[in-house]
Amino acid sequence: MPESAAAPIRLDHRAALSLLALGLLPRLLLVLAFLRAPIGLDDMHQYDMLARSLAGGNGYRWYGRDDVALLRPYLERYYGLTIPTADVPEEGLVTTFRAPGYPFFLAGIYFLFGLDQRFAHARLIQAFLGAALAPLTAFLALRLGTTRRAAYAAGAILAFYPVLWMYPIGLASENTFLLLVLLGLLASLAAARTARPSAALGAGLAFGAATLTRGALALFLPFVALWLWRSAPRSGLRQAALLTAAASALLLPWVIRNSLVLGRLSFVENSAGYNLFVGYHPQGNGNFDVRVSVIPLRILDDGERDRWTMEQALGFIRNDPWRAVRLIPLRFASFFGLEDRELVYFYSNNYFGPIPKPLLVLGYLVLVAPFVAIALGAPFGLAAPQPSGPAAGADAGLAARALVLGLIGALLLAYIPILADPRFHLPLVPALAAYAASAATTPGMRGRILTSLRQRHRAACIASLAVVCLLALWAIDLAADWPRLSAVFAPGGHLLGLEY
Repeated sequence: MPESAAAPIRLDHRAALSLLALGLLPRLLLVLAFLRAPIGLDDMHQYDMLARSLAGGNGYRWYGRDDVALLRPYLERYYGLTIPTADVPEEGLVTTFRAPGYPFFLAGIYFLFGLDQRFAHARLIQAFLGAALAPLTAFLALRLGTTRRAAYAAGAILAFYPVLWMYPIGLASENTFLLLVLLGLLASLAAARTARPSAALGAGLAFGAATLTRGALALFLPFVALWLWRSAPRSGLRQAALLTAAASALLLPWVIRNSLVLGRLSFVENSAGYNLFVGYHPQGNGNFDVRVSVIPLRILDDGERDRWTMEQALGFIRNDPWRAVRLIPLRFASFFGLEDRELVYFYSNNYFGPIPKPLLVLGYLVLVAPFVAIALGAPFGLAAPQPSGPAAGADAGLAARALVLGLIGALLLAYIPILADPRFHLPLVPALAAYAASAATTPGMRGRILTSLRQRHRAACIASLAVVCLLALWAIDLAADWPRLSAVFAPGGHLLGLEY
C-alpha cells in the first residue's frame, strides 16, 4: 500500500525522540563548554538587566546604578558612551524599548533557580528548546504534505543546523522566538484541518507570545486570521476570531502599559525610530552598524529617543531619497545573507586561537552551506504539484503553502523597509527545510522539475527565478563582506576584535 494511504498524520514517537536527541547532543556539548562563560554583546546585557529587574519585583527596568557602574568601562572603551550614575534611579529606568517576551522568559528562570548560576540555567534550558526544533520541524513537514522520509530529513536538518547550535550559549530572543513561530504554524494548520477551538486558541497564544518577543511578527497576525478564515470554510470565521482574541489577550496589556508610560499610543516595543535611524544613517550601509547604533543611546528617555531618531531618519530619507531606494536590494541581500556572522565574531575575538586557513575555510563552508542548500531547494518543493503525503488534505497543498509564503512576505515587509540582518530569516528555516527535503527526497522530483521547466509551467519558472535572485543576493552579500572576510582569513585574523 502506498505511504500516502497507510501513514497516519503523526510523527513516530521513537523517531521524534531520536530527532530530539540528535538536536540536543551538539547544543548540550557547546553549552557545557561555555556553561560558566560570561555574557557578551549589548543585547545580552540588556536582556539580563530586564530579567533581573522582573525577577526581583522591580518592574520592567534597565540600567540601574550598579549596572551602569559595571558597564561603564565597556561602554566608554568601545563606544565612547558615558552614562553618569546620578542620571539613573538606583533600581533602573522604566523602559518600553525592548519587547518583553524574552526578558519574561529569563525572569522565570531567574526566579526559579536564583541569580548565582543564572546563565548556566538559562543555557541548559535553551539547549532543550533548541533541540525541540528538530522533531517539531519533522511534524511541520508532515503537516505540509511531505512524505515521512522528507519529514525525517527536515528534522535532521534542524538538528544539525550549525548556526542554531550557538544560540543557546547566549541570551538571545531567537531561543524562544523560533520555537513560538514554529508552534504557531503547527497550531494554525491544525486549526484549519480539525476546526477545534483549542487549536485556534493555541495558534493565537503562540503567535501572540512570539509577537511579544519580536514585534516584527505583528504584520503576520492579520494574515493568519484571514488565512484561517479562508482555509476552514465551515468554521473559519470562528477560528479566526478565536486566534485574534487569544493573540490580543497577550498583546493588549503590554500595549496599554507602554502607551501609559510614554503618554501616547505605542506597541509592544518602542524601537521603530531607532531602527530607522540605524537603517538610513548616511554613515551606515542600510543594515545594522555598531558605530551608528550607539549614537542615540546617549538619550536615556525612550520617548525622547524615539522622537529624535524618527525625525533624523525621515530627514535622511528626504535629503537623499534615491539612496533610500538603493538600500532595498542591500537589505534583501542581508536578510537572505550567508550565516557567517557568528564565526567571524568568535574567531576574530580570539575565542579559538589561530586556526590554519584550510580548516577555517572548511568551518566557514560548514556554517553557510545548510542555509544555501535549503534556500535553493525550497522553491522547487514549494512549486511541486499537489502533495500526496501523510498530511494531504485541508492543511496540505495550496493552503499550507500560502501560510508559509505569508510568513515570508510578512517578515520581508517588516524588515526590508527598515533594517535587515541574516538572523531575521531564521524563523523561515523549518518550513524551508521541509520543502527542500521534499524536493530532494521525493522519487522522480528532478525529472518533474525539468519537465515543468521545459513546458514553462508558471510555478517552476517562479521557483527558478527565486533561485537566480538568491544567487545574485549572495553575490552582493559576499562582495560587500569580502574585505572583512579576507582580513579574518589572513594571518592574525583571530586578533582583529571585530564587532558582532
